[in-house]
Amino acid sequence: MTGKSKDSSQTHDLEPFEYAFIVEGRPVPKGRPRMSKSGNVYTPSETVRAERDYIHAVGEDHPTYEGHVRVEITFTEENTLVTVKPADDWTTSLRGDLDNYIKLCLDGCQRAGIFDNDRQVVQIDAIKI
Repeated sequence: MTGKSKDSSQTHDLEPFEYAFIVEGRPVPKGRPRMSKSGNVYTPSETVRAERDYIHAVGEDHPTYEGHVRVEITFTEENTLVTVKPADDWTTSLRGDLDNYIKLCLDGCQRAGIFDNDRQVVQIDAIKI
């Protein structure tokens, strides 16, 4: 990851320790793909809107993690708080998503560009309060 600090225009090859953001509004679980009467497969509009909310919440000035990451998620009725930290010391042979319930969160982070693929996530701490 390459980024600029607020105090300098110099580029550094250091990953940030962590990045946090809040997605306003009631959390939405990832909706399953649907099939129209004509046979076209589509993503439910509520899921599309919720993923756009993640992109908006992340904004444009965010880090991009290239290695493994840990993700902390707190779901409340009012918002969702997300914190992403590097997990370079983690090794695993497992690939894929850890939990489909938080799939929308991971897909939103991916679409926003915080990480290239949600396979990079090796640990998730999630809570509903």
